[in-house]
Amino acid sequence: MISAGITYIETLLYAYLIICVGYLALFAFAALFAKEKKIPSTDQHARFLLLIPSYKEDKVILDTAKAALAQDYPTDAYHVLVISDRMSDQTNEALQAIGSEVLRIEFEESSKALALQTAIKHYHPEKQSNEETLSRYDYIVVLDADNIIAPDYLKQVNEYIQDSHCNVLQTHRTAKNLNTPTAILDAAIEEMNNTIFRKGHVQLGLSSALIGSGMVMDYSWFEENIFHALTAGEDKELEEMLLWQRIPIHYADHIHVLDEKVQQKAVMDMQRKRWVATQFFLAKLMLPNFPQALRQGNWDYVVKTIQSIILPRSILLGIIGMLCLLTTVISMFSSMKWWSLLFILLITLYIAIPKTMKNKQLYQAIKEVPSFIYSMILNLFRSKGASKKFIHTSHGEDLSS
Repeated sequence: MISAGITYIETLLYAYLIICVGYLALFAFAALFAKEKKIPSTDQHARFLLLIPSYKEDKVILDTAKAALAQDYPTDAYHVLVISDRMSDQTNEALQAIGSEVLRIEFEESSKALALQTAIKHYHPEKQSNEETLSRYDYIVVLDADNIIAPDYLKQVNEYIQDSHCNVLQTHRTAKNLNTPTAILDAAIEEMNNTIFRKGHVQLGLSSALIGSGMVMDYSWFEENIFHALTAGEDKELEEMLLWQRIPIHYADHIHVLDEKVQQKAVMDMQRKRWVATQFFLAKLMLPNFPQALRQGNWDYVVKTIQSIILPRSILLGIIGMLCLLTTVISMFSSMKWWSLLFILLITLYIAIPKTMKNKQLYQAIKEVPSFIYSMILNLFRSKGASKKFIHTSHGEDLSS
């Protein structure tokens, strides 16, 4: 009787983990067949408002703002607004001196969602002096305070938008620093996400996942919907709204946003803790709507809901790896299915990493994976409340201070 119960539990667990690994494998392999689309140039110029929420980011924000201002794009067709939360007067004055607008804010509990909402209120019609200024922007571009964009970023975004007539575009966020094993591991994880949840999804006719920065959205839609974002995972909340409203999310793999990768394990642990909490929140939000989305054929929403219940890859590695060892001790024959699943997962993760990253530095950084897996498993039990709290990503400072 006990043996039958254990077998039943093992079967259920195996079925669930097959779904997790199968999901990742499907989109990772689909991404292999993605081809870069040639985008024609255009004489039309959309108008962009670049929003850069900046919480205690005095060390990096000037470089980000300078890059945002140095666009090879008509100067009257874009504007840069830094939402300055708890930054020094010296930093704010320096930002204004180089030509960016600075909106100073301070909340008891800061969050990116609150910063973006305050920025939109700043441009609310009631704040404007005449009708001409009400519709001066077509799109919002959201950047993080440590992001760097190339001078042709807006030009490429504009060309893509004009060609595809899309309302939402996620551009390719990639690492600007690979100076520590943790940064390399963080960068590799980011690129796996790009391969599986963006490139692979789009290749199969589905929406890309959003990632928090490098996001381009229709101004009117963003203005109306950003106020429904309540957590530190505002990008996932916006994604859920878009998919429910059947607004497709495009992905431009060739348009890059350089993003600073975390350099210390402690920072990475805090970041992933928030991400795990956000995923729990997203699953709780989307699962009740799953039956209706399925009936209506809203496949973007259906697929995203399935994604929300899939374990993070590091946790999958840890659980399947432990089950491989455990079942090998109990029954070599029974363990074969677990070893096969682990092999598929490892192959999936390997092909999801770009060729340019497969080098000696990456293989050395893989030594950090067991410690990372352990931390991620712990995060499953200590993520309560993290989705509502802003976690500041440090830039090389000593966390012990």
